[in-house]
Amino acid sequence: MTSLLVFAAHLPFFAVPLLAERSAPAQRADAGQMLVWLLVAAAAIGVVSVILVVGNRMARRWRYNSHRGLFHGLCKVHGLDSGSRRLLKRVVRFHRLTQPGRLFIEPKWLDPANLGASFRTQAAQLAELRQSLFNVRPAAEESS
Repeated sequence: MTSLLVFAAHLPFFAVPLLAERSAPAQRADAGQMLVWLLVAAAAIGVVSVILVVGNRMARRWRYNSHRGLFHGLCKVHGLDSGSRRLLKRVVRFHRLTQPGRLFIEPKWLDPANLGASFRTQAAQLAELRQSLFNVRPAAEESS
């Protein structure tokens, strides 16, 4: 009771009766309610953690077990910049390849002679890409 009076000395006069009315059962009820909220918060943190772990595993699996993931990995391994990646994606769409990784094993897809007029402005960049990936010149240069 002495500690209550010392503590109450720093409170406004209208708060003192509220502290005096609190009984032990009310404090136990507050502690129980706090425990329930702590358990709810812990459960929420657990659910979020499980979702993040499962999502990370699925993303990792996608990176290694999909055609787009393989293409992305091959671009990264070959050190291609974003402009080269965009150009290769355009070539994939032009040829309607379901497996874009084929660009890295079949040089015929990057031959400027096999591409449409929309690639004429990037013919030099395509030839450079083809040379760097396969060490092969375009078919037009090989015949001359």
